[in-house]
Amino acid sequence: MGNVAILSNVMAGSGVAPAGAAIKLLAHYQNLGAWRRPAAERGGVPPRVWIDDVEIDDVFERFAAVQLTPEPVIDISGASGVPMLLAMSANLEWSGHVPGPAGLPGGYPVTLSKGKIAQSLPKHLGREEAVEWNAAFERKNGLTVSRDGKVNYTGALKECLVENAPDLAEGFHVANMEDVCGQMLGLRSRRLSMP
Repeated sequence: MGNVAILSNVMAGSGVAPAGAAIKLLAHYQNLGAWRRPAAERGGVPPRVWIDDVEIDDVFERFAAVQLTPEPVIDISGASGVPMLLAMSANLEWSGHVPGPAGLPGGYPVTLSKGKIAQSLPKHLGREEAVEWNAAFERKNGLTVSRDGKVNYTGALKECLVENAPDLAEGFHVANMEDVCGQMLGLRSRRLSMP
């Protein structure tokens, strides 16, 4: 269910927050990599974290004991989705974290009620500020999608594509997603087979 769920679950289970405290995160997939490194080597922008609606200003320090494996932690992500899926199937209420609710960039705290997912942001954090915080990662180093459906790469991702697949670096229209996915899988296979 996404990197935001991985981080929210490991942070909630870290013992940093008091028992029963509500932890809420804004997290982009680009925030996950730091947690694969030892605490002393972490850098970049951490996720934004609130405990009972009070934002933590020293996320790396406070959660220094949180350590993910260098390998993907998709099992944590998948397991974190089970409570939400059970709540959906039984028409129950649920709260947690999901990536991309309503197509938004990044991950957010949400609630599920009457079969609908809605953002559940901390007090004093507006929707526009939350969306902008996550969207800034894509504009700086990722990909953006324009209103007319054109996908554009940015930052290091674009630089890597220019070097390895110039045609892909030009971007594409979302209508061509299947074809581009095939090209990306081919590029990935070529890169993985390199010494």
